[in-house]
Amino acid sequence: MEERELTHSEIRMASEPMRSLVIKYSIPTMLGMLVNSLYNIVDRYWVGQIPNIGNASLAGVGLSMPVINIIMALSMLVGVGAAARISIQLGRRDVKAAEETVANGLTMICVIAIAFSVLGVIFTPQILRIVGATDNLLPYALPYARIIIAGSFFNMASFAMNHPIRATGNPKRFAATQLVGGITNMILDPIFIFVFDMGINGAAIATVISQCVSASFVFSYYFTPNSALRFRIKNFKLKRQTMLNIVSIGMSPFFMQIANSVITIVANRSLTYYGKAVLGKDGDITAIGAMTVIGSINTLFMMPVIGINQGSQPIIGFNYGRRDAERVKSANRWAIIYAMIIAGIGLIVVQLFAEKLVWLFNKDEELIRTGASGMRILLCMLPIVGFQFPAVNFFQAIGRAKISILLSLLRQVIILIPAYLILPLFFGLTGVWMAGPLSDFTSGIIILVFLLRECGIIDKIFKEDDHVTNAE
Repeated sequence: MEERELTHSEIRMASEPMRSLVIKYSIPTMLGMLVNSLYNIVDRYWVGQIPNIGNASLAGVGLSMPVINIIMALSMLVGVGAAARISIQLGRRDVKAAEETVANGLTMICVIAIAFSVLGVIFTPQILRIVGATDNLLPYALPYARIIIAGSFFNMASFAMNHPIRATGNPKRFAATQLVGGITNMILDPIFIFVFDMGINGAAIATVISQCVSASFVFSYYFTPNSALRFRIKNFKLKRQTMLNIVSIGMSPFFMQIANSVITIVANRSLTYYGKAVLGKDGDITAIGAMTVIGSINTLFMMPVIGINQGSQPIIGFNYGRRDAERVKSANRWAIIYAMIIAGIGLIVVQLFAEKLVWLFNKDEELIRTGASGMRILLCMLPIVGFQFPAVNFFQAIGRAKISILLSLLRQVIILIPAYLILPLFFGLTGVWMAGPLSDFTSGIIILVFLLRECGIIDKIFKEDDHVTNAE
């Protein structure tokens, strides 16, 4: 094992008061994730402003979300998995293993991204049909999704290789990468959509260019003197155990994103059917457009929560590697507190200003009415979701992959999908909106039980280790 003196960031993670440490590490990632979420939100906003076809274009972009979730899932499989492993390895002062992990992660994401881009472009129409595209919506969803898939290499490479930067205790650089891409996208979107008159195609092209800029910024870091990890040619050769270590942890966020895709597919089909039944002939466009807007608003509040996850993860992983139970639990506790505060603010905003939030995206009265009603119901459990994200992230950060996967699937699949299928039978379109809060509440209770149990186990194991060490 290659040992070295602790870096300034590692000293902070080992000794600084946790209340301030978590927020200091989280603020840059919160801002970065918030701006990163603007990739899709800005696309949806400008697409919704396209004259005459804004409604249909908005729904078309929404139908592409399962595809985008798959891209994110593959990126997280490698990026989050590698980052969590690197945090633990650096906590053990094993630099050699950490550098092997980041290099193997780069090789893995390149292979995955190339294969996905090629196959995805070929089968884009079939994929969109599977996710619920009707004849009304396919002409709007197809060009957007195909361009996004074609450029997904830059998205995957940027996202996956940015997470190891965060794991080394450099949240500011992590956030800067997302800021660069997000701001570029905000500038390019209206230019390509309206100035170049490219419509929905322009939104997709602007996004891909922005992701290319992000990728360039990410890789430049690894060749600067400030980089805690170096790319070494010998480490690019894939090693079975290193890949398994990455995938075992990355599986949890991977399945969470895949579950998001499955959920979106099920929801789209329910929205299409009950939207037409309740709202008339073009009800599928209105209902899916409403869900697209609701998803955008939800993302606006959840991305800072995910930023807290990512800010606290290296702190938890590093101190877990040092066998410091109190700092591990304290980091998770403060992450949960901050996340629930943000989600609570989101709940207040949604309940008070739902109509105005929908109006920002599109001025259609039916869409505003449907979207506002759905938003108030669907997002009524935001504080509980604020608890769930860092609670599940805790298991991921300490390498408890199986439990993390189980709890992720509990909320996203095991409870939510049956709710999407059953509740609309009794409550129509309202039942689609009710499925989310029912799942959030039920899974939240179960996750709390698992979390309390795991904290007790960590206390017991670490005390036993201290007893053995003292005896020796």
